[in-house]
Amino acid sequence: MANILQVTTPNMDNRNVVNAQDPKHGAGNPAIRNPADPTRVVRSDGRDGEQMGKDTQDALLSVVDYDSNYGAFVKSLGEGGQLADSLERLLFTGMAGLDKAEVADLVEKFLMSMRLDSPEDLLSYLQGQGGLQAKFAGDFFNRFRFMLLQSSSRGLQEAALDFLRGYNNYSSGEHLLEQMHSLMDDIEQLLLRSYKDEFRELTQAMDWQAANGDTARNAQVLNKSLIPFLSEYISRTHDYGSVREATMLLVFHAARYQDGGLERLEKLFEAMESDKEFARLFEGDARESFEGLLGARSGTRPLSGFADGLSGLLLKGANGYAGLENIQQFYNIMNGMLMNESVYMPLLHFILPFQYEDNNVMSEMWVDPDSDRGEQTGARKIKLFLKFDIQNVGKFELVLGLQNREAAVQLFVPPHLIKEEKKIQSDVADILKNNGIRSSQLMVRRHTQDRRVEEIFPEIREKERTINVRI
Repeated sequence: MANILQVTTPNMDNRNVVNAQDPKHGAGNPAIRNPADPTRVVRSDGRDGEQMGKDTQDALLSVVDYDSNYGAFVKSLGEGGQLADSLERLLFTGMAGLDKAEVADLVEKFLMSMRLDSPEDLLSYLQGQGGLQAKFAGDFFNRFRFMLLQSSSRGLQEAALDFLRGYNNYSSGEHLLEQMHSLMDDIEQLLLRSYKDEFRELTQAMDWQAANGDTARNAQVLNKSLIPFLSEYISRTHDYGSVREATMLLVFHAARYQDGGLERLEKLFEAMESDKEFARLFEGDARESFEGLLGARSGTRPLSGFADGLSGLLLKGANGYAGLENIQQFYNIMNGMLMNESVYMPLLHFILPFQYEDNNVMSEMWVDPDSDRGEQTGARKIKLFLKFDIQNVGKFELVLGLQNREAAVQLFVPPHLIKEEKKIQSDVADILKNNGIRSSQLMVRRHTQDRRVEEIFPEIREKERTINVRI
């Protein structure tokens, strides 16, 4: 009879026999796709979740390394794309819990500072906010950049960097005063009761309204009274916790503040101006341009009410005054705003909410002031991405490239306005012409989706290919 079942004598020595059904052997077999492995948690198709995450990162950003500082920045940049929407909900549509009296008053005061009644008011507001957020902008720094690009003098470059550090501290004087004022209030709450009155008297000697560059009086109070008092307090009480940490931060701010004196800034400018290369490459009257820069900065305090009002509102919300359910929303807005201050931010980024003709407008703008230079002309190219959402009208997006006073424009409008395409093109062309700009390309398209910053500025991703590590 045929042995249909192929019965054989069993081999009792099975130490070298490989069981093909064992997952740990099947997983390494290239002929088996997505083998099930009960010893691990995998997706329904058997793919490793961690590897899938890396593949997704690779596809979206062309890199895998989120452990680098720059990779983490780009990831945060993508996650912070909802900043304008969050601010719009906060200011214009309201959040649950904002009926709290204290926060509601702050919102109303902030909105009052953004109500504009004429085109001139709107232009002044936009220019003022741009000036506040773009510190190294204007006629002086345009010439300054040209000089540095043309110069190969090591001495001039070092003098220029010293001047820039000095100017950064000078222009941050009012902000540093506010930071130190807030720190001193916190320190007073942390001190032992027997020391509080004396510390409060010392802080009252500070001039909290001092203008940028007027640092002599406050620096003397800090160096001869406040910091020695805190040093002695820490030594006596052995308080090496919160008081010491706050004091170290106060010393850091005080050093920057004192370094931003007007007299010192003028000496740094004179040292740079005395370089022969500077006199040869800086176009125009350097002294007049420098004095114009100082005059422009001296008038920024009224406009800084926008930043002060917003920061005060966010601080109240983050501390729970708008309701515990909204704390995370305020933190998200704060994190998005702080992205602008990152050392990796390669673009100028502006958030410009305002009210005009009874309409709420939320606008957001990214600018690369030196995105490219032509191979033949070597002319500077400016690239701009503007998003604005007008209440009861819809969302708009504008992508503009400007070089040699010639612009390539793409304008995306709400669907119901696309029928006005010809009229919109004509109006935009007239605006460009009135400002001395030719249009090499002018397209009006339907707005169908929100574009991401990385799409408009792909060079952000290209920088990720450099070596970068995180410690």
